[in-house]
Amino acid sequence: MPEQSTSKLVQAQFDEFPYPNVPIEQTVTDNFALFANSLTTAYYRRNRKVVKPEGKVMLNAGCGSGWETLVLATANPGASFVGVDISAESLKMARQRFEFHQIKEARFEVMDITDLQALGEQFDFIACNDVLYLLDDPVAGLKGMRQVLKPDGIIRTNVHSLYQRQFIFNMQDAMELLGVMDEPAAKAVPILREVMDALHEGSFVKSHWQGDAIKTTNGILANFLLRSDKGFTVPQVFQMLRQAGLEFISMVNWQQWKLERVLTKPVPYALRQIKKLNQEELLHFIELIFPNLTRLIDFWCGHPTGATSPQPFSNEEWRNGSVHAHPLLLRLNAKAAFENAIRDNGPVNINGWPGSEGNITIDPFSVRWLIDVFGEEPVPVQALAAKALDLMDWTPEEAFNQVVANLKFLEERLVVLLHSPLR
Repeated sequence: MPEQSTSKLVQAQFDEFPYPNVPIEQTVTDNFALFANSLTTAYYRRNRKVVKPEGKVMLNAGCGSGWETLVLATANPGASFVGVDISAESLKMARQRFEFHQIKEARFEVMDITDLQALGEQFDFIACNDVLYLLDDPVAGLKGMRQVLKPDGIIRTNVHSLYQRQFIFNMQDAMELLGVMDEPAAKAVPILREVMDALHEGSFVKSHWQGDAIKTTNGILANFLLRSDKGFTVPQVFQMLRQAGLEFISMVNWQQWKLERVLTKPVPYALRQIKKLNQEELLHFIELIFPNLTRLIDFWCGHPTGATSPQPFSNEEWRNGSVHAHPLLLRLNAKAAFENAIRDNGPVNINGWPGSEGNITIDPFSVRWLIDVFGEEPVPVQALAAKALDLMDWTPEEAFNQVVANLKFLEERLVVLLHSPLR
C-alpha cells in the first residue's frame, strides 16, 4: 500500500474522531479562552488602543468541530466568522453547532490553511489554535494566514513546547516503532492504554499518565497518539515568523512569561546579564529554566510595522485619559462583585479574571470608586480621582496618584483599558 501523506493521516484521525469532542449544546465558560481570542485583547496588547469587534471579519484556521469557532464568536460579538478545516466530518459537527446556537454570521469550508486565498476575503483577526504543530511545513501555514490578513490584522496561533512535551513525544516515537501510529484510532487507543498501564511508575513518561481527561479516547488521541505532532522552542518560533514575513507581538499568556514569575528571589549577577538579552533571548531563557511552564508557545503576531513596543502610558496620558473595564468583564457581570462588596463593606478578589493570576484583592476603599469603571461608557480618570477625594481625607494630587497607581496595576493585566487622546 503506498505511503499516505501526513495531512491524509491527520485528516483520517479527525474524520474518525472530530476534535474537540465537545457537546453541540455546550456554551463557552472558559474566561481565558475568551480573553485570548478577543480582538480587543490582542489589539490593545499591540497598540495600547481599544478596538471593538463589531463589523470585523474573523477566520478560524483549522476549526475542527467548531468549538474553537464558537469561542471566537462568543469573544467577539457582532463580528462575522469563517471556519476552515481539512476534515469534512469535523465541519459537519461545526455547522450543527452553529445552527444550534443560532449564530448566522458564519460559514465553514473544507480547506487547507495553505490555500486560504481561495476564500477571497481579508480578515481582521485569525485564530489558529493547536494546528501549526501538525503541519509538515508550519511556515507555509503562517504564510497562508499572512496572505489573507488585513494590514492591521492580528493572528493568534501556537505550537507545542518541545521542552514541556518531551515525554509525550517519546511515547509517540515509541508507538511509531511498534507501528501503532499507522493504525486506525479505534485499534491504536487500546494498545496505548495497555502499554501505559503496564509501564513502571518510575518512568517520566508514566508521569504524564495522570488524570481522567488524558486517559479518555480523545485525551489519548490529542497527546500520545497525535499524528504529526511536533515540538518547538522560542528561537524556532521567531525564526518561523521571520521566514513567514510576520512580526511577534506578545505571548498570549504574557503574565506567565514574566521573569519575576519564574525567579522568585533576587539574582543580582544573573539579572545584570539578563538585562542585555533581547525579547527573543529572554523568552528562550525563561523556557530553558522553566521547561514545564506551559504546553503551548501561544502568541499573537501580525504584519511587520517597524514600530517599537508601545511604551507605558505617561502620567499626562493618565491625567487626560478615560478608562473602562475589558468588555469581557462587562459581559461576565463583574460589576456585581463590586456591588456585593460595597454592600458587605468587603474586598473584591479578582483571582481567575482574564489577564490576572494569583490572589489579587481590591481593598474595600478602592472598590467604591473603581465600580464606576464597570459601566458601559469610559470614565475620565479625573472623575475617579474626584470620587476618591470625596471618600478620603487626601489632597487632590494624593487622590489622583492613588487612583492611577491602582489603575496601572489593573491596566497591566487588561482588567481595565485606558483611552488616551494623546496616542
